[in-house]
Amino acid sequence: MRLRKLHRRARTSTSRLVTALHVLSDKLAQRRPLWMVTLAIDETNLSEGLRAACAASAVLLLGLLLNHPDFAWAAIGAFWTCLADAAGTRRMRFVSMLGFGLLSTVVGGLAALAAGHGLLMAAIAVLLFSWAGALARIWGAATAQVSILAATACVVMVTHPLHSLTQSAPFLGLYLFGCVFATVLSFTVWRIHPFVPARRAVAAAYSRLAGIARDNARYLERDTEQDGTGAHGASYRSQARAALEAARVALAAVPPARAGRGDLYDNLLLALSDAERIFAYLIAVTHSCERERPRLRHDPRARRSLEAMAVLLRRLGLSVQRQPDVAPLDLQRRLTACGRRLEAALGALLPLRLNVEFMDLGMARATELPWREQALLSLGQAWQTLKVNATPRSLSWRHAARVSLATTAGFMLVEMLHIPFGYWATMATLLILQPSVSTTWPRGIERVAGSVLGALLAVLIGLVIHTPLAISLVVFPLIVATMALRRVNYGLHVLFMTPAFVLVADYAAPANEMVYALSRLGNNVLGCVLALLATFFLWPDREADDLDQRLTEAVSANLQYLLGVMAAGGKWDKSIAHLRREAGLASNNAEQVVQRLRIERRLGRSAGMGLAAMSTLPLLRRVAGSTARISLSPQAEPAPPELQRWISVVSSEIDALLRGDADALAPDLCNTESLTALQADAVAHVQLLRGLLREHLHAKKMAPHAAASYGAE
Repeated sequence: MRLRKLHRRARTSTSRLVTALHVLSDKLAQRRPLWMVTLAIDETNLSEGLRAACAASAVLLLGLLLNHPDFAWAAIGAFWTCLADAAGTRRMRFVSMLGFGLLSTVVGGLAALAAGHGLLMAAIAVLLFSWAGALARIWGAATAQVSILAATACVVMVTHPLHSLTQSAPFLGLYLFGCVFATVLSFTVWRIHPFVPARRAVAAAYSRLAGIARDNARYLERDTEQDGTGAHGASYRSQARAALEAARVALAAVPPARAGRGDLYDNLLLALSDAERIFAYLIAVTHSCERERPRLRHDPRARRSLEAMAVLLRRLGLSVQRQPDVAPLDLQRRLTACGRRLEAALGALLPLRLNVEFMDLGMARATELPWREQALLSLGQAWQTLKVNATPRSLSWRHAARVSLATTAGFMLVEMLHIPFGYWATMATLLILQPSVSTTWPRGIERVAGSVLGALLAVLIGLVIHTPLAISLVVFPLIVATMALRRVNYGLHVLFMTPAFVLVADYAAPANEMVYALSRLGNNVLGCVLALLATFFLWPDREADDLDQRLTEAVSANLQYLLGVMAAGGKWDKSIAHLRREAGLASNNAEQVVQRLRIERRLGRSAGMGLAAMSTLPLLRRVAGSTARISLSPQAEPAPPELQRWISVVSSEIDALLRGDADALAPDLCNTESLTALQADAVAHVQLLRGLLREHLHAKKMAPHAAASYGAE
């Protein structure tokens, strides 16, 4: 009995610690600069970190036993192979890991042999392989991940000149041994269950839902608006929508042969269906909190219910991840009871219903063809994609040229100046450069920040760690953190990767850790500078300014969602869920364009909605909240035909306004006397949206006349 109590207390303490970490990450995310990526604690993958650390550390210990320092290259190969592991089926993972091992060995060996014949041949090898690695992004994220890591192996091995095949065999053999060892370890001792990606994705979706509930609780607690849920709360909804879509993709990627075995897949699908319904429920709750905030600020019941709901949603996600074959009925009952308390506090009819129905993934299920057929099909698709992008007018082609020129320039610079460990600069340039300014800039800043802190950490470790055995043991937790945090935040990933690489380099060639750390720091800064210069001056590609189109799609999708719910009343079916999903995706796309334009300092110059989108998009979120309340209300009834026609006409009018037609037919104001309170609320938001867009279009039309009058004076 006592042991059971101790176990329950330990589990409760762990749950509270995890929840506290999530609260802390949320607070940091609120105060982050615009360019910084949000901390995503849910993406921490300890299992992946342990697997990579075991592979790399085991190889280092083997080198220690054999008194062979060159086993550091095998450790680097094992670590890179774990990085190249593409999420998906076992076949995809095996092809990506083994393919990387073979590809990186070949291109790295060719680069090392080229370096043995002079600086010019080495530069040509760097130019060709970095260009090919960057161009491979046209074939998808998994291929890009493998190819860019293979190019990284090239720019590192080119600093290890080889003069003959006989000389290169032991070196490349050790490296390939590390790659193969990591692959074998991943598919024998450290196997990953086929459902693990789907389980993690569904759990991450529940964590994002918990973030919405927690944000609403904080919103009711604040004394001032502080941007309210209209702006900051929208980021939580955007993250939740993205997490739900990722869970859809992960479930659709499960092979049919696996999905048909047992109830595990059905439980995951039902959990995702509940998550979609909870998402709609929380959107409606957010809308109610915004409307009733003055009253709810003095009533702690709503805030406490939301905080309890956030904890329960987190626990539901953990339960789905750890025990997906067992339905978490107790947690679901407690969540439903919490929803009833919140409903009473809000004074609104918003029942939370779970286990209603299975959702439609809305995408084709993954199928595994025989090896031969799959290989031929993939080669044919790859060839067609290459033909489309094999032109200098292609953005991918220009990006590959930019990457290759910048990487080669960095290689030539560090070689001519004889900068120690110069491959860190070329590696940083290769990994930082992205297709546009809005993605390269934050990645460069985060890498510099991570390198600075990582260099300091390496110096502190070097003060107390000196022997090869101690280095092998300390590398283990560093690689665990590096791999576990790579999807959480790029800066944290670099922070732990820096001392790991410094110590591995010290293993191969013992020296002063201060020298290694400072060299790593200086070369990373140099690589970041080169990447940013290439981004701004070599065929600079900025994000497409399609804000007008994205905003038009967002407004149209949200009004179609409203019209569908008005016609159906309080009915919840697949068609309503589909309309709500399309509205959320369209709003997310528009908000992402706005954020990228803000990073590039082009929002004020955007030839379209421009800054008006900053007020239009939060208003669209309120329209979606009002619509969600109607769809979940048990007392909602289909709207009168006159109201449905009015919404349809207003939708056409707004669409014309967004396309620049200031003379679009304007229908009369809607008579709200005969409407229900929920219907009248939705109509008020639509009329406000319509007036806002008309006001902006009028100001845009008058701007040239005002400028001309000012010039005449």
